[in-house]
Amino acid sequence: MFTTILEQKPLIHHLTNTVTINDCANMTLAVGASPVMAEDIREVEEMVGLAQALVLNIGTLDADMQASQRLAAKEAARLNVPIVLDPVGAGATTLRTSFSQELINLVPCTVIKGNASEIKTLLGAVGRTKGVDASVDDVMDRDGIRAFARKHRSVIVVTGPMDYITDGERELTLRTGTPRLGLITGTGCMTASLIAGFLGAGYSAFEAAVHGTFIMGKAGEQASMALGLGDFKRELFNAISLMTEQDLMEVSVHAN
Repeated sequence: MFTTILEQKPLIHHLTNTVTINDCANMTLAVGASPVMAEDIREVEEMVGLAQALVLNIGTLDADMQASQRLAAKEAARLNVPIVLDPVGAGATTLRTSFSQELINLVPCTVIKGNASEIKTLLGAVGRTKGVDASVDDVMDRDGIRAFARKHRSVIVVTGPMDYITDGERELTLRTGTPRLGLITGTGCMTASLIAGFLGAGYSAFEAAVHGTFIMGKAGEQASMALGLGDFKRELFNAISLMTEQDLMEVSVHAN
């Protein structure tokens, strides 16, 4: 595990996708952080006050979750708790698109992580989101993404066959990963948890985004020789749990 995270064991509060909530909790534990999933509106603000980072994921959205995420976002901003926003399915429906935009305009989100189609939608372009899958033929408007990052004071992570990360000034393109990461549910959600783990341990927003995204891709590569998808998922968790700060030194090799 990562010594810095393990020593501090930051509490990562998730208001997240119920389809992948267990995997997000276990991925948070795999890097040495501590997960909590408290979405009831009666305690959400209090829990944010105990947390070192907040994950907002709109994958399974309903009115109660919207209300809780609004409260959590405002309290996190008030307390300077970093926020990771995962706008799952933005562009697929009016609800998802409008709520993602509402959260972005409500508070500064420290990191916004999505696939190319979701990020393209947030930039105001017409994406072609199909469910929560990336549109493979979407071309990233890097100038637009950099301007969006500067405007909203956020680090933007665009995941896909190549991962692109920028804070509006600095940027990295990561070429780690395997197509098999797209064959199991929740690797994007889990990446948000990884980023939040680094944020909660005191890494800068850009460092946290790079490290969290990189180790998901690196773990995918290490697990890719597994025979079936069940074994692949198991080996993905194993690879994450066995990584150390030394592995992060490879980022410069895989990025440009």
